[in-house]
Amino acid sequence: MLVAGVLLAMTASAAADSITMFPLTAGTLPTSLAKAPAKLTDALAKSIDAEVANVAIEDAAGLLGCDPEATPCIEAVSKSIKAKRIVFGSITADEDGAVKVTLTRFDPGPDRQQRTFELSSSTADALADELVRVSAPLFGREASIEEKPVDPPKDDPPKDLDEPRGKISGVTWGIMGGGAVVTGLGVVFLVQASSIADDVRAAPKNTFQDIQNLRALEDQGQTRQRLGIALTAIGAVGLGYGIYRAITERKAPASVESTSMRLTPVPIEGGAALVFTMGVP
Repeated sequence: MLVAGVLLAMTASAAADSITMFPLTAGTLPTSLAKAPAKLTDALAKSIDAEVANVAIEDAAGLLGCDPEATPCIEAVSKSIKAKRIVFGSITADEDGAVKVTLTRFDPGPDRQQRTFELSSSTADALADELVRVSAPLFGREASIEEKPVDPPKDDPPKDLDEPRGKISGVTWGIMGGGAVVTGLGVVFLVQASSIADDVRAAPKNTFQDIQNLRALEDQGQTRQRLGIALTAIGAVGLGYGIYRAITERKAPASVESTSMRLTPVPIEGGAALVFTMGVP
């Protein structure tokens, strides 16, 4: 009993009416974490403004002959050192290297709070800093957030909304205009061919002269129809190509070589045809 009294007095000498932090106990830890119990104890004690006791909680409870897991025993230890709060805990590490720290905060009254924290750091110093952060709510403080360096955002080059668009070349306008004109001319021929067909159906067929006139009228209608189909097709191709060029030049100005376009009349049996020639860059 005399020895117990001396040890408890040594513990209480620096902890009277204050917070006492008992050294964290540990089982088998990796060699790299051999200093972790002392470092975590000192870091946590500093963060909560506590004095570190000379003995572990198990030793203090053993000197009083009680079980440190029992609340009455913890209260007896707290009263014996006249501390307004005591903190103690343990450290464990599993086969995968995951470190867990169980902390108990005890205020005479009694008010006993216990939490287990799983830490992810790999060194003793880093574990100490992490424990201080994550255990802050247990001591009435907000958990601080680990600040990690953040790379400054890479600013994309500003897009000029007023960036001038490409200019449609005169050649392109000429292709579109020529295609539209040729298409219109073809439509006119087709309309005339349709009108002639109506005349053929309504023409008299009583005499030999009527038959001769009817044949001439049919030939005229077929010629107009052929020209109409050819001109409409050629004009549509030219107009479509011109529109494609206009869109391309508007989006991205490009060097466009001169494009030639011409219509050449060619005689054919029973009439004439127009040959459309276009040079594409």
